[in-house]
Amino acid sequence: MAGPRVEVDGSIMEGGGQILRVSTALSCLLGLPLRVQKIRAGRSTPGLRPQHLSGLEMIRDLCDGQLEGAEIGSTEITFTPEKIKGGIHTADTKTAGSVCLLMQVSMPCVLFAASPSELHLKGGTNAEMAPQIDYTVMVFKPIVEKFGFIFNCDIKTR
Repeated sequence: MAGPRVEVDGSIMEGGGQILRVSTALSCLLGLPLRVQKIRAGRSTPGLRPQHLSGLEMIRDLCDGQLEGAEIGSTEITFTPEKIKGGIHTADTKTAGSVCLLMQVSMPCVLFAASPSELHLKGGTNAEMAPQIDYTVMVFKPIVEKFGFIFNCDIKTR
């Protein structure tokens, strides 16, 4: 998908990972190339952490996109999306990084996938500064199901 590249300053607002997740998901949905600079500049450890990298890689795979500059500690990435496809997609933070934040970046995209999607997410269920898994299952899940979104959550370990 071609279009003008969107430039995002990742240090705006609280300067955390939310601007990265939202802008990447919107880039994927709208088919617009994206560059995010100053990623997590407001944090004590700036740049990508494992959970951010896992989310970016999953979005890249969801749409057969191109992702450049994505490595632990990186403060700038470029992302070029293609058409969102369905299928089974896996993300593993390899840390206690939040699976709920992985859901935040991926769910908007799978809603518009060409075919059904299944996400296998591995990471933390109750991380600091992230939605808790109980909130996600007991509050978020019933709301999205009212819109026809099938949401199964099989928690193996907390």
